[in-house]
Amino acid sequence: MRACDTFEIERAAVATWPTSTLLRRDGWLLRHCDRLRRRRSNSALPLGPLTDPEAAIETVERFYAERSNPTIVQVSPLEEHSELDRVLAERGYRADAPVVIMRAEREALLQACPPQGFEVLLDASPAPRWLDAVERVGGRPEPSLDRVPAPVAFATAVHRGVPVGVGMFAVSDGWCGVYGMHTAPEWRRRGVAASLVRAGAGWASAGRVFLQVETDNSVARSRYESLGFIRAHAYHYRVR
Repeated sequence: MRACDTFEIERAAVATWPTSTLLRRDGWLLRHCDRLRRRRSNSALPLGPLTDPEAAIETVERFYAERSNPTIVQVSPLEEHSELDRVLAERGYRADAPVVIMRAEREALLQACPPQGFEVLLDASPAPRWLDAVERVGGRPEPSLDRVPAPVAFATAVHRGVPVGVGMFAVSDGWCGVYGMHTAPEWRRRGVAASLVRAGAGWASAGRVFLQVETDNSVARSRYESLGFIRAHAYHYRVR
């Protein structure tokens, strides 16, 4: 995969996920969110190769110390930041939450995801209908999703009026990010995820789609591969 594509995905991932503070400083993208405790909203992302990783890390540590937050670095793409990863490990940062980024072409997804018989409802905000559906399928609504900039769609798959799956789709710079996919346990492996992806890809104006899957979730990775997603790159967090 081209390095420019990797950067585009990372840029789109930042743009389609909520944060309250976003600063570019000394080769980093520094993120902090006062409402959402997710790592991706409260971690530093390297913008490119760091000529002096030790000094660069001190910048990150000062930023999070000022906000009384733990220092967390998203080492992404992992394949291009082996030196940074080594230096963080030597400074006592533990590796956590390994993730694989997967990508697909929109048209390929639409062909690979035929209609499955589920109706998919799309909301432009995390409205009560969607929040209720998240809880009914066994998920947990997250705060701050109302800060995701438009265009964004909150999707609910229903069967005979009953929610069976949910997801969120957000667009930036020609990419559509897929987030919060969750299927009710009794409806798994019955085409719910495919229906959500088809609806989200059909709604999105973007030509390419990406999502993030935990590295050890082989079932989900296999399922997304069957829909046409391929591996783009990997990352993990380093936590002080």
